[in-house]
Amino acid sequence: MKLNSFFKQCHEKEVFKMLSIYVVSAWIILQVLAITWQPLGLPQKSVTFLIIILLLCFPLYIFFLWKFRLAPLQKTDAEPDEREEKKKTAFRKMYFSSLGIITSICVITVFLIVNKNFYTKDADTLPKIVKSDKIAVLKFGNNTGDSQYDIVGKMASDWIIHGITENHVAQVITQDLVDEYKAILKGKNIEKDETTIVKEYLKPSKIISGNFYLKNGELLFQGMLIDGKTNKTNFSFKPTECAAENPLQCIEELNESITGYFITEDKKNLMLQETPPKYEAYKYLLEAKYSNDNLEYITLLNKAIAADSTYFEPKVLRVAHYYNEREFKKSDSLLKLIKPDSYTNKRQLNLLNMYEALLKGDNRTIYKTALKEYEIAPFDITTNRTAMVVALQYVNRPEDVDAIYKTVAMDSMNLQNCSDCIARIYVKAYAGIELGKFNTAIQSIEKAQKEVEAKLLNRPLTIAHVRSGKLEALNQFLRKIEITSTAVEVQELYLQVGKEFLLKNDKQMANIYFDKILDFEKEGVLDRKILADAHFYKEEFAKAEAILKEIHSKNPTDIDVLSKLSICNFKMGNLPSAEKHLQSLENLRADYQFGEVDYALGQYYAATNNKPELYKHLLKAAANGHLYHWKFFKNDPQFKMYNQSKEFEEVMNFWK
Repeated sequence: MKLNSFFKQCHEKEVFKMLSIYVVSAWIILQVLAITWQPLGLPQKSVTFLIIILLLCFPLYIFFLWKFRLAPLQKTDAEPDEREEKKKTAFRKMYFSSLGIITSICVITVFLIVNKNFYTKDADTLPKIVKSDKIAVLKFGNNTGDSQYDIVGKMASDWIIHGITENHVAQVITQDLVDEYKAILKGKNIEKDETTIVKEYLKPSKIISGNFYLKNGELLFQGMLIDGKTNKTNFSFKPTECAAENPLQCIEELNESITGYFITEDKKNLMLQETPPKYEAYKYLLEAKYSNDNLEYITLLNKAIAADSTYFEPKVLRVAHYYNEREFKKSDSLLKLIKPDSYTNKRQLNLLNMYEALLKGDNRTIYKTALKEYEIAPFDITTNRTAMVVALQYVNRPEDVDAIYKTVAMDSMNLQNCSDCIARIYVKAYAGIELGKFNTAIQSIEKAQKEVEAKLLNRPLTIAHVRSGKLEALNQFLRKIEITSTAVEVQELYLQVGKEFLLKNDKQMANIYFDKILDFEKEGVLDRKILADAHFYKEEFAKAEAILKEIHSKNPTDIDVLSKLSICNFKMGNLPSAEKHLQSLENLRADYQFGEVDYALGQYYAATNNKPELYKHLLKAAANGHLYHWKFFKNDPQFKMYNQSKEFEEVMNFWK
């Protein structure tokens, strides 16, 4: 049967009329339900359900139309001939074929509707973030019971968002965005709380929320950091309290704590305290660490402590600063004011023990605690440098220095902007010299000086040249120094070269460099102390004594000057004056000297060849914390006759 004939018969049998009645009725019902579902309190998807029902019923309607209307008409017709019978059969086939097509279309449509509305997750309703490193900051809950404080919760979240974004800590999901999602979901008749919306739809890595209360007329703010994935509280910030009429004070203090937490989050291994510092305090500390000016450095440390009185690190650094400036009493008094966050914080206790040992001259404990700190933060360049210095100068273990040095790679370091890097090269060079690795020390220094002219490295390079016997290289270097350095710097290096030759028992070469110092006297550009030392090491004791007396009159507490004065008097046969200066040395004994007086007495007894007293005082000096430096003990030409003895070796190994 042709399509035209089929449509003609459908028209004659009123099929289209009956189908139109169904479609129009269905449309009217849909329109009514679309308007009335919300007032009637029906589910949001009521219209969707009705469309599905109407689509599924449409093929059934067409079938029942055939069964109860068209089929009876076929039977009541007059006895058809063969031709008419064929027409009826063809119409029936075409009708049910059309029914099959319509049924398929309706089923497919229903499947798509169901899949779209019932099996697709909420990601099609609202955009979801698959993964995010963002931080969500929610409005703080008002638990005061007074609605006038509602605005304070919004102020808190806005202030914290500003602090995080201003300091480039992270991208922030704001309360406004959360409110937009709430409005969209409510419009779709989906009721969810803020935490669920943030967790399921925005997926931040962390959530900041909190509450505030009224307590005895004061506002009390409590903030917390929640894991965006597990919804567990990772960290609770220290509560802040302020006057009810000044909530911004609390908000600003909490903002400082939160920003400080995120700024220091990736430095947890290097943090010295359990709670993060306030951001302003941390900023001052960073500025201090990059400062090369002592006054600015201590000023910034004081500002950091003023900004956050619980901040442990600047307090410890302030103790270290005054220790390095040899203001030991002040350093000790500041150390006594520091209390650890808790007596379970092993790192804080370790540092306090280290500085207490430093101020007592207990070098073994200093090394033990320095190594513990190094094990915690081996890649921190300041900690690394400290461990190197302690190994070399406090316990005389130059063999330990290289392994510590290699922990931090220097290839990518900019030496011009890294004073700690220069200091590490300086210590490594001296350790190499102590171990007899002169060429290695020279190479490391010269490599560094190609990048930056570091005056700190001039002395170890000079010593390495002398001890390796490279006199041509030494003189070439000194000619350069004569042009580029001040007169006093040149004199200091000449004095060092002369002392190095004395250690090699080469008085002739030593005197050449001492005489170079004396030549400056004619030009009137000469440090009086260096001039006295030049005469002293040339054994011109009368000339040395005259200058030393002049210096002593201006600074009667200079222990080194008193030691040399007593030696000069002894060598000149003036024993009463020598004894007088020795008594003056004894009278200078005080706290925080770290064996200086005993070391000076050891020098005197070395000059008088009193071995028992020499070794006794050197042992006492070592036991009291005297440093093993480039100019002390076996590097001091005053002990050149004794530094190979068994007793002297005992002094050198006192802390090993």
